[in-house]
Amino acid sequence: MNRFGIALVLLISLLVSLPGSAASAADKPMAVWFYADWCMNCKMIAPKIAQVQPEFEQRIDFVKLDVTNEERKAATRVQARKLGILPLYMSNQGTGWLALIDTQGKQVGELRHFMSVDEMRAALTQLAAPATPTPQATP
Repeated sequence: MNRFGIALVLLISLLVSLPGSAASAADKPMAVWFYADWCMNCKMIAPKIAQVQPEFEQRIDFVKLDVTNEERKAATRVQARKLGILPLYMSNQGTGWLALIDTQGKQVGELRHFMSVDEMRAALTQLAAPATPTPQATP
């Protein structure tokens, strides 16, 4: 990628991360799966995700970002931009894990292939819990 391309990616990342982007005002938190067909960790985590996802799909948006090949990466980049998570997508260095993103667009945890189903369930329960409003001082 040339300097212009890098500058464009940085500009898009900045614009996407501004307040009002999809991730900064999401209705539901997200579990973002970095996936590839050839990924062994993806094959190990898939049955666990299949087991817990039905319990949480009403409260958490499950998103799969497929980076199997260049064609899928291009489509995934567009999907990440629309979801307001392009900076997360651009900074990711691996597959076979899920980033847990709160309704403010902040990564607050992750799911990994070595976690038990109960550990995943606990992390998703915490993610799905309604945010507690911060008490405001009275004047």
